[in-house]
Amino acid sequence: MDEKTKKIRRMAIWTVAIFATIFAVSFAVLWLPIYQVSSGAVSALGQVFARGWPILVIDLVLCAGVYLGYRFYLSRK
Repeated sequence: MDEKTKKIRRMAIWTVAIFATIFAVSFAVLWLPIYQVSSGAVSALGQVFARGWPILVIDLVLCAGVYLGYRFYLSRK
């Protein structure tokens, strides 16, 4: 495996880890107040997804952009 492939793989792992961290933190922050006032866990989960999808979309676009930008940068280097 050459050096560029190693760097791209490492960047992919970091990007997935950052996405998962932001996903977990944002859903935990949204879950706590919603679960206290909702009637059950399933309805609270639905409300969290309904309120948190813009955060996830922004996170996904930024992580994908960073990964693809770095991949493009390495291919030109």
